[in-house]
Amino acid sequence: MTSSVHTKSGVEVKSYTYETFAGLDSSRDLRSQDTGKEQHLAVLENAHCDWRGQIVRDPAAQFRKGERRVDHIVFYSPGKLAWAETTGGGVKFTTDDDVSLDVHPLGAKIASTVFNRKVHFCSLALPPYSFNGSAWEPTKSPALASLAPAYVTAIQRRMVVAGIPGKETEIHLSRVDNEGVFPEDEDAAESSVLRAGYINIANILGTADQITGIASFEQNRLVVFTADRSFVYQIDPSINNWQLDERANINIGTISHNSIAHAGTDLLFCSRNGVHSVVRSEDNGILVYSQSMSDKVELTYREMLAGVDDKDDVSAVFDQDEGQYHVFFPQTGGLYSKRLTLTLNPEVGGRPRWSTGSFINARSGAFLGGSLVFGTSGGVYDIKKIEEDGDTKPIMVAQTPILWAGSITETKDAHSMTIQAQGSGVLTVDAKDENGRDLASMTIDVTPGEVDDTFIADVPLSAQYERKFDVRFRGLQLKFTLQSSGLFRLVGFSLNIREPKKTR
Repeated sequence: MTSSVHTKSGVEVKSYTYETFAGLDSSRDLRSQDTGKEQHLAVLENAHCDWRGQIVRDPAAQFRKGERRVDHIVFYSPGKLAWAETTGGGVKFTTDDDVSLDVHPLGAKIASTVFNRKVHFCSLALPPYSFNGSAWEPTKSPALASLAPAYVTAIQRRMVVAGIPGKETEIHLSRVDNEGVFPEDEDAAESSVLRAGYINIANILGTADQITGIASFEQNRLVVFTADRSFVYQIDPSINNWQLDERANINIGTISHNSIAHAGTDLLFCSRNGVHSVVRSEDNGILVYSQSMSDKVELTYREMLAGVDDKDDVSAVFDQDEGQYHVFFPQTGGLYSKRLTLTLNPEVGGRPRWSTGSFINARSGAFLGGSLVFGTSGGVYDIKKIEEDGDTKPIMVAQTPILWAGSITETKDAHSMTIQAQGSGVLTVDAKDENGRDLASMTIDVTPGEVDDTFIADVPLSAQYERKFDVRFRGLQLKFTLQSSGLFRLVGFSLNIREPKKTR
């Protein structure tokens, strides 16, 4: 968007406005991304683009509990957490109330579900345990203890497990309302439709592709993931009526069970190539299929994933309030972790806006009842929706691609820069030309309720900070760095370019 205005000094300028930011884009060359409106960014670290297209610093965090690495965390009731943390010699289950169990060896990967008012923890080739609100207890099902599954979920009043050693293509289902009875626990003569049972996807595949994840979808669908494709089962209260949904078309699989997260009516998950969503067709309401959500950040995704030793360590959480899907990539070495965040835009049909973060080295997450928590390399943190309450605050970095201000060939004579920002903090703006040479640096003290004097009256920004920007350039790359103790958002900015003098 451009407009021609006069400064108070009488200088005529043309303003090039950048607003309605569209998040991170690592799919295209930096020289080909100047769009003005719906402007993508080359870097967006510890910040995100909200549904308005404004750059918002990620919220602060408040330390909650623990001191060790937390690789898995779950709410077992509102406000109450259970998690798996790594000790010197193994993996310990613990809770907010300090009810702990040292049970699994080092390296155990945990999956969980809530069923029958208990949280159930499973790990490959190890006995499952549950927490009932006061104590940890081993499974009451001899069959389940023997199966030692890697993955667990709940659907239609049944607990469902998969990732079973020696039975990698099988899914086992509990009796209705009873996680203590699995198929091998049942009386052979039992004929009730409520009985436990199992299904085997090997007959569908014709191969021995092993299951890599399971999840409920809608109210009556079970999605079964392998590494390369996925299947959908229609669930019925009667186990006799379970059947494969042949109208489902999901030609992609998951690398990690713990990356699967419910996002409204959809199901998000991580594959080898990026983030995908299981959705139902809006056209006919029948077809279930998958769609890619991460085309703009495929390169970033692959780079983060390459740093993960075991791809099954990737996990994710969906923040229903903010419409954000946070994916965690624990990096080689044990403590450092990277985060990739998808922010969905409800106003435009879920348009994805991506960002990254390394804040507090988050490795896992849980969400319930408006509360978002991260499990980190050093304990559990509450993510604060009111930032001033947090004791740990991220440093925001947002960097544009190369901006041409109207022309890729002409040299521009800049007069000033106008920045619209809300909140508080110290904002540093660094400018480089198209070849990476430093041009200028400025610092703006953003203060709530106070705005600098404006000398460009009709630039279409409401709360603005003006700074001289007396530089010449052909292409320009801007880097915004914020250190803040409170709320902050960058609404937009304008480059104000001197108009060439008219000759008679």
